[in-house]
Amino acid sequence: MPLNADDLFMFDTLGYLHLRGALSADEVGELLTLVEQTRTVDVRQLNADDTRLPHQLNRPVSRMIDAEPRFAQLLDHPAVVPALEASLGADYRHIDNDLYFTVPGFAGGRWHRGVRAHPTGHVVDGAFICPMVKVFYCLTDVGPGQGEFAVLPGSHKSNFEVDQQRLDLPGQHCFDDVRAGDVIIFNEALIHNGRPNPSDRLRITLIVNFGRADAGPWPGYEPAPATLAAVSERQRRILTPGAPVWREPVLA
Repeated sequence: MPLNADDLFMFDTLGYLHLRGALSADEVGELLTLVEQTRTVDVRQLNADDTRLPHQLNRPVSRMIDAEPRFAQLLDHPAVVPALEASLGADYRHIDNDLYFTVPGFAGGRWHRGVRAHPTGHVVDGAFICPMVKVFYCLTDVGPGQGEFAVLPGSHKSNFEVDQQRLDLPGQHCFDDVRAGDVIIFNEALIHNGRPNPSDRLRITLIVNFGRADAGPWPGYEPAPATLAAVSERQRRILTPGAPVWREPVLA
C-alpha cells in the first residue's frame, strides 16, 4: 500500500514520520530476544578486517544484520516499505545498520545531518529524490529526560545556516512520548541529535539507514557474503550494494 496523502505531506513538510505502534508486541518481544543474543557479540571477531572498526559505532554492535541475519526483517518490514519506496524508490538499498543503546548517563550527542539540505526537501517534479533516509525501530519506551531523539523539523529544506554547537537550537522536536514498537523514519538531511540520558533507563533502538538504487554501503558496513546467502531474495537485493561505497550524490 503506498504512503497516504497525509503522510506524504508530513514527510515533505517536517522531514520525518512517527509511526506509532508499527510493531506488534510479539514483534517487539522477538526483536528484544535477538538483541539479548547479539549485544555481547565480539565486534573484532565480527570484523575480521579491523579497518572496518573505525567507521562503526558499535554501541554495542554495528552490522547487527551480519551478527544476526534475522534482523534482516527490518530491511523490508511492511510498516516502513511504503515510506522507503516513496522517498527512495522501489529499488532502495541498505547503507548501514546498528544495534544502538542510549545508556544511563549518556551525555548527549551533537547536532548533525547525514546529507546536505535541499531547497525543496528533495522533491522534484512531484516526487521525492531523497539520497538517504534512516529508520529507528524503537524497542523501549522513551519519556522526557531518558535520552530521547530530537530533530529540527523542516531543516531538511533550510536555506540558512544555524550554529549546530548550540544545544538549544530553535524549533526542535523531542520524541519524548515514544512507546516500544514505534518507528521513526526521517530524511537524513534533517538536523538531529540524541539528548542526554540522566535516567536509569536503557533506550534500545535498531537503526537501519537506506539510500537509492545507486547507494553504496557506509565504509565498514558492506554485508558479509554469508549474510547475503542467509536472507530472502528481496532482502538480498536491498543489501546488495549499488556502488562500492557510499558517496553523497550531487543534486540540482
